[in-house]
Amino acid sequence: MQQGLRRALKTPLAAWGAASQAVRPSMPGIAFLGYHSVTGRLPLEMDLPYPVFRRQLETLAARRAVVAYDEALAWLAAGRRPPAPRWVLTFDDGYEDFYTHVFPLLAALHLPATLFVTTGFVDDGVPYPLMARPDLTAAPVTWRMLGEMAASPWVTLGAHTHTHPLLDTLPAARVEEELVRPLERFQRELGLRPRHFAYPRAIWNPALAAQVARHYASAVAGGEERGAAWDAYRIPRLPIRRSDGRWFFGPKLRGWLDGEEAAYRLLHRLLQRLRR
Repeated sequence: MQQGLRRALKTPLAAWGAASQAVRPSMPGIAFLGYHSVTGRLPLEMDLPYPVFRRQLETLAARRAVVAYDEALAWLAAGRRPPAPRWVLTFDDGYEDFYTHVFPLLAALHLPATLFVTTGFVDDGVPYPLMARPDLTAAPVTWRMLGEMAASPWVTLGAHTHTHPLLDTLPAARVEEELVRPLERFQRELGLRPRHFAYPRAIWNPALAAQVARHYASAVAGGEERGAAWDAYRIPRLPIRRSDGRWFFGPKLRGWLDGEEAAYRLLHRLLQRLRR
């Protein structure tokens, strides 16, 4: 149902976005793309079939426009725009398929990416990011895999809490634990300290951002439109979903689907009211 709703929205939104840009062309900018799993085994929008994902990365590689996370941050912090559109690849949670599927493709195409790791998922094997769906299971990367990838020029590791809770529902002391524990685990296992953070479920607020800022240099959220005022602790991302498939990836890169998340939330609320 979720994929069907999204596909129903994409065509009119893309048409509207294309028409709007024809009237008011957008300036080149930097967009952060958000991925999760890429095997297509999970019945979720966040899990793309690998052939679709591979074609997307091949498209980006052909454009020679993917930049590393820290390079993008330097451009944005300086208030500068690149001469042509640029994209940053980010991945959440730390599924095993990042090592088995994504990492080899990044190396083959010479593309940098950032992986935000839920360290409790790695330590315990418990799929904390999937706790809303207890019927689903997934395997995490291992610390050995993470160490190998961190030693390569293609992967930067970031933190995504320890157990992937909704931070805005927790007292400040519990939030602090979820922020600090990944730093401790990375230091102990790999001898490194991740500099960047991703909010679970892309949920943030100013109080959370202030707490995150005490430990990390930046934080990514998600589902927000491009063009908002620059804030290193609420960096917007474009979620790449299964329903984007082959045909809507290009329009999403062009910004034609920037209103999708807000439109989907509105439609979802309306449908819930009708069912009552």
